Amino acid sequence: PSTNVAPLKANLFIDGTWLYYSLNTRNPDRCPIIKKFGKGWQNNYKVDWLALPKLICSQMEKQRYSKTSFTKSERPIEIARIMVFTSAKRETDPNSIRMRMFRDMANANYDVHMMETVGQGEKCVDIQLAVEMLHYATVPNAYDVAILLSGDKDFVPALVRTRQKGKQLCISSMRAGCNRVLYESPHIRDYDVVWLESCLDELIVPIPEEERSRRDRAGYASVFTMMRVLRDFVEALPNNEWVSSRDIGTYLKSIQIADSNMLEELKQSHGGLRTFLMERACNLFDVQFPDERVTRTPGDHSFFVRVKGDSDETLINEFKRTQFFTKEEKIFLEEYKKDKYILDDSYQHTATSLLEMKHHPNKDGGQEADIDADTADGTSANALDYSQLTVVKLKEICREKGLPVSGKKGDLIQRLEEDRQLEYEIIKKQQKQTREAREASVKRSNRRVQTQSEKNSRSPAHVREKPSVPGNVYAASLPQLDASRYRNARVKKDTAVDPAVKSHLEALVKEYLTASGGTAGSRDIGRYLAANSDSRRGNRSALTELKETYGSLLTFILTKQNSFLVLDKSPGYGGDEGFPIKLIK
Repeated sequence: PSTNVAPLKANLFIDGTWLYYSLNTRNPDRCPIIKKFGKGWQNNYKVDWLALPKLICSQMEKQRYSKTSFTKSERPIEIARIMVFTSAKRETDPNSIRMRMFRDMANANYDVHMMETVGQGEKCVDIQLAVEMLHYATVPNAYDVAILLSGDKDFVPALVRTRQKGKQLCISSMRAGCNRVLYESPHIRDYDVVWLESCLDELIVPIPEEERSRRDRAGYASVFTMMRVLRDFVEALPNNEWVSSRDIGTYLKSIQIADSNMLEELKQSHGGLRTFLMERACNLFDVQFPDERVTRTPGDHSFFVRVKGDSDETLINEFKRTQFFTKEEKIFLEEYKKDKYILDDSYQHTATSLLEMKHHPNKDGGQEADIDADTADGTSANALDYSQLTVVKLKEICREKGLPVSGKKGDLIQRLEEDRQLEYEIIKKQQKQTREAREASVKRSNRRVQTQSEKNSRSPAHVREKPSVPGNVYAASLPQLDASRYRNARVKKDTAVDPAVKSHLEALVKEYLTASGGTAGSRDIGRYLAANSDSRRGNRSALTELKETYGSLLTFILTKQNSFLVLDKSPGYGGDEGFPIKLIK
């Protein structure tokens, strides 16, 4: 065959927003990537963007040589240009998974068209893609084949018009996120849909060890050390209260490590505090953003952080995953004492922010702290009097609120009053829920303090020993643990746990132990629970359900002493396998 044949020129048009959600946020039960590579696959694998166009072309060429509807041709398909269309809010963290994905695509020579999202929904991105596809269809020799990577049926009119211009059409998508119109309609494409699921092994590739080590390290400090320093500061505030991110940043900046500080280390390798907390340390911290209605100091983008669950167990698991410590990190941890850095004014912004949110007026013109004192009809004494405004101004306000602007002045006023009433009801409901949550938190805290005081008065103080993990030169840096904490955490409340949850978790653990010959390590059992769904067959894993119900696997096992036996409960036992658990037959 001749080798001097001009290739078919193809343009690849990618719906970037659809692709991001298809790769990262689909239902775990329906996501082929999670089923194949596991939850949190982004920590160990990455998308090979250079391979994507080759894989799509390969699947298309197979169809051309296997289907009689195509004229036998020696012209290969060559993608001349790849265009990605998406949008993001101005305040989107540049180091988030979403933004990193589009940077990686740009580094692979994709033309990334990033628009700014204004308001709640994405606007004009689909239109921009459709316009570009039709535009290049009319430009001579721009392309012979248009390839659309999306699952959105809104592109159907553009696909039809593109084919009418004499261009071939191919659709590439993922089954879980593709509208049936795209693969059932016969007149919008010239090829069968190219499913990305058929080439996941070539598209999703392991992250090289060196790259993963760089990603998981924060310069001198490992993820474990960063998590421990953050945990100590946040937990030092009494009653497990929320701590402002600005106070955390100031605290990290005050902690020197070698010739740098912890804040710079965090920014250098993790893109900042927010990214680190929400992507790398999400199992240790809760993050809460202030209500947008509350007026804040200009330029204040702070948020609040709180430790969740059993922080000691989480830190131990992270410690075991840490393969090495730098020399500078070892020196830092040998000298590290949290009391050395926490000062009297370390939580100054936390106190000020909470006070501002309680007393400052919100953006809607009301006084948040005084909403409960509003008039009986739900309006504030300081509320805007719509009857004093002109029709032009009333219509302007309606447009801002997304309300219809038709009708006379009386209709506009009635519409705005109803909208204001609805807003006040929503705010009151949210404030009530917040008060109830705070009161419940205070009660729980008081009960814990009272229980601990009674326990201390009846028995001598329990001396906790530092755990030791064999084979790790820095075992002394582990948080101190008290095994009794696990036994007392939920055992007394076990009778209040849903029986369906208890039986489901017990059946899964028994199933794994039986298959393992009667004995297995806790970490292996945890992995098995993570691979199975919860008792309701929902989106959560059984491991998540266990932690939310019992706090830890050890706590659950100790509530089932008729079924299971813990052979060694000492913290850190067993290395990567965890502590051994035996099935009682």
